Amino acid sequence: MKKLLSLLLVMLLVSVVSVGAKSRRVSLKTPGTLATLIGERQKFKITDLTIEGALNGSDLRFLREMAGSDFRQQPTEGRLRRLDLSRSTFARGGEPYIFKDTCVSLQGGPLTVPHFAFRGCRLEQVVLPERMDTIGVGAFEYTALRSIRIPEDVVVMSWVFNRCDSLAQVEFPQRLVELGQNSFRDCGSLRTLRIHDVQYLPYHVFQNVTGVEEVVIDGVLMHVDGWFCDDCPRLRRIEFGGIVLSTGGQPIASNCPQLSQIAFSGLCFPMNFGSVENCPLMKKCDVTGIVLSSYTEFIPSNTDPTTIAVERIREFLQYIKTYLADLTENNSNLRMSKYMKFTSGNVFYNLACICALKGMKDEALQMLEKSYNHGYVNYKHASVDKDLLSLHGDAVFEDVLKRMQVKWDQEYNYLIVLRQSPAYSAQPLQNAPVFTYASPTDSNLVRVREFFKLDSIAGNGDELSRIKNIMYWLHDEIPHNGSGGFPSNTPRNAIDLYKACKSQQRGLNCRGLALVLSELYLAMGWPARALTCQSKKYDTDPDCHVIDMVWSRDLNKWIWMDPSFAAFVTDENGLLLHPGEVRQRLIDNKPLVLNEDANWNHKSIQTKEHYLEEYMAKNLYFLSVYQHNKFGLESPETNRENYYTLAPEGSEGPNRPAFRLSDEQWFWQAPVELVE
Repeated sequence: MKKLLSLLLVMLLVSVVSVGAKSRRVSLKTPGTLATLIGERQKFKITDLTIEGALNGSDLRFLREMAGSDFRQQPTEGRLRRLDLSRSTFARGGEPYIFKDTCVSLQGGPLTVPHFAFRGCRLEQVVLPERMDTIGVGAFEYTALRSIRIPEDVVVMSWVFNRCDSLAQVEFPQRLVELGQNSFRDCGSLRTLRIHDVQYLPYHVFQNVTGVEEVVIDGVLMHVDGWFCDDCPRLRRIEFGGIVLSTGGQPIASNCPQLSQIAFSGLCFPMNFGSVENCPLMKKCDVTGIVLSSYTEFIPSNTDPTTIAVERIREFLQYIKTYLADLTENNSNLRMSKYMKFTSGNVFYNLACICALKGMKDEALQMLEKSYNHGYVNYKHASVDKDLLSLHGDAVFEDVLKRMQVKWDQEYNYLIVLRQSPAYSAQPLQNAPVFTYASPTDSNLVRVREFFKLDSIAGNGDELSRIKNIMYWLHDEIPHNGSGGFPSNTPRNAIDLYKACKSQQRGLNCRGLALVLSELYLAMGWPARALTCQSKKYDTDPDCHVIDMVWSRDLNKWIWMDPSFAAFVTDENGLLLHPGEVRQRLIDNKPLVLNEDANWNHKSIQTKEHYLEEYMAKNLYFLSVYQHNKFGLESPETNRENYYTLAPEGSEGPNRPAFRLSDEQWFWQAPVELVE
């Protein structure tokens, strides 16, 4: 009897184990049929599932329930832990599969893992197809993934592996298109990130990766932004072991208290890197490879192009011909990062310079031709670049230079572009809305005035001196950081942004500074608007600038205040001007005067020729503002729909604003009243 009971117990245990480890392979001939093929009885029993065929939204919704999270992101009894999608695709249609702020439906292409597809599921292993386009935003965040192999030539969007606490191993492909911001945020088990060829790494791509100790890029890195590592408490080492073609702003990393080594062991083109922020152990970079040139001693430049062996240059050129050239020439087997579409011309131009310096004339001319074909038309620089002196007089060089000049004048001589823009409409806007400005008695603005002690900052002088004093104070208190964005998880109001900048020892971009300054002015009772200034090529030119326009009661007019550069503008008689007046004077070639102490972070003086005739001439094409100006203007809870753009008549203008108008008089209307 005891033997029989023991046998029955063993059989029962075997049965439980087989149920707990149940595998299944499913072939989806029709999207939307996964629930029918699996059935409700097996739905919460399967632990290992292989799917072949196309999944739509309904399939994904059912699959999420199998993996432990339903449409509302509530736990289910699902036991699915391993999912093989190596022979799967995705098809639009079916039900919404997750509620994330709103109902999310499957919208991507067949080779795109949808946004938030498996968010909150208890999956431990996922096998992705070898060929994919994109892994969508937050696709695997809050899962139990232990390891992942990323497919070749894929875009990994932001937040994909956020809060994957068990993720300990990531196998990157040989060629990665792009890695999004916060891709591995709060991954506490991840120790090493080893990336090979990658086209684009944006700022804060490795932000708050709590476990990572080492980041190595050992392939070709086409562009990396400044601040690409941020708030990584255990990060000790960063290595650039391959070829670095282009870099962003100065800080390589910020807020990494254990970072003690940044090594350049490969071939690095001239770069804009040059510092770290709040990384106390990091004193100087180690350069064991070749750094062609750098702007600071933080990254020692150990050689120049003339000392590099011709064989090394030819080896690199061969790579360009087999990869980058194919990439930029729309080879169907390769994908290009959106960012690289704007920078590939610069890459080819740098190659032309190196080849010219090495006496490789044929290769230099070939690279220069490619640079022009892929968007490099900086005639102003190329015509005087000493690196290309050996090419002067050559017929091919002169022909490329002439084409550059034509294109430069048409598109990048910004004064010419601005002067050729259509005029604003002569017809007044009917039923025009009124711009509003929060009253200084608003409780939040009272807090702003008291928190910053604005009366003391403004001083006891006349109105204009008080307006300037507040702008100068902000310029000195918070540095301009064009690539740094906004502090994460921080409300966009003057008090919270100021506190975050001080506690994190960081700066703000121009939008952040302008939003803060507009609140300071509103708190003092001066109507103010943050003004976004964009170029004619807003759709391909990611650079814009945001300044402030503040109403002077003494002058009875708007005036220009720019906290990023401590800048304001007057006419030849010293009268302060507003952005519309500056724009028109640039078009009419009338005198403009920039204040002598205009500067960037007290490190470089701004000149009228650069700041007004180049930078702002480019960005004064489209001007955009909010209708209602108040505390916390860009906070999530604020209605941001009433956004207006002043555009030359007939111009389409940026897509973001709800309204595009051409009535200049309406746009610069005097404040009618303050809103309680």
